[in-house]
Parts: sequence; C-alpha cells; structure tokens
Amino acid sequence: SADDDGLLDPSYFGDGVSFEEHEWADFGWMHEDFKLPAGHVTFHVDVWDDPVMLAKSKRDAKDFAKANELSELMPARLRGALQVATDGLAQVSRKDGNILVTGRIVDCNYGSKTAKMLIGFGAGASSVTFDVKISEAKSGKLLVAVHHRVISGTEFSDIEGKIIKWMEVFAAELREHLVESAIAPAE
Repeated sequence: SADDDGLLDPSYFGDGVSFEEHEWADFGWMHEDFKLPAGHVTFHVDVWDDPVMLAKSKRDAKDFAKANELSELMPARLRGALQVATDGLAQVSRKDGNILVTGRIVDCNYGSKTAKMLIGFGAGASSVTFDVKISEAKSGKLLVAVHHRVISGTEFSDIEGKIIKWMEVFAAELREHLVESAIAPAE
C-alpha cells in the first residue's frame, strides 16, 4: 500500500516527497535535479536514530534487540558501500561533510531459523524495514528519500548479507549522480 501498511511515515521526510518504486528502493524519491559535483562531495554518514517500531503486529525482545543492533551497524555498512562505489569521486566520513546521510529502522522481524530450515518457502523469514534521508548538510534541503525492506527468506541467506547487497545497489545509484561540474559548490 502507499503507506507500506503504516511503516512509511511521510512526516519523517518532510513535504514535497512523492515516493515511487525503483530498482534501488521499494519506495524512493530523488530531488528532480539531484546531481552532485564529483570531487566536491563528502558524504557524512551519521549515526542512525533509535528504532521506531511502527508495525501493527507485536514485536518481541529478539526483534527489538536486532533492530537496535542493526541501527548501530547500518551507518558503518553504508559508509563502506559508499566508499567502494564513489572511490575517486567523493569522500565518505562519519564526522562531517556537505551531504548528510541519516536513517532509522521502522520495523524488524528477527524471524525463525528453525522454520526457515524445517518448512522453507519463506516461513520464518527475517526482515528489516528502514528509512534513509540524504540532504544538504548546511541548508537541510532533502535530496534523496528511501523507504526499503530487506527480507531473508531462506536458510542460505542472512539479513546482514541482504542489507549489504542492497547498499551496494543504492551506493551505485548515488554514484550515477556524481557528475563533473565546472561550478564548485558553496562551502
């Protein structure tokens, strides 16, 4: 559904965001003229907000523990994906930069390894649903909004591996928007 069964909270992103499905996100939006000048960008991948579990179904202690663990890990993983994808075109930092990258987890289902093994066919699947915001650090102007769910449905995959795969796709998409520019950005 348009609000992803209550998990997509438009107020987190602000006004003027109309989400569409993309290869790089279940629900994604980019500012219409989203281009960044290569060589003049430092992505500041900041710590993520605490999880806000918006699912209508009850989540247990394992779900909350996994959500908190992933909230700690997501920025480091995103920095890694961006470092590889934008090598030579942009810098990536956890302390500062002119492009701010933040996020939060809005749902986490730890799943059941036993159900994955014994039943298969998606039973016991683990999933995490999260938001990512990319904005200009100085002005706060929103450049990219993402709402995405990663699912690990088989015993041969884990949620962390699926997250890293998604981050590689997302970072490659961002790389496409780093362009040579004659105009240096305002510092």
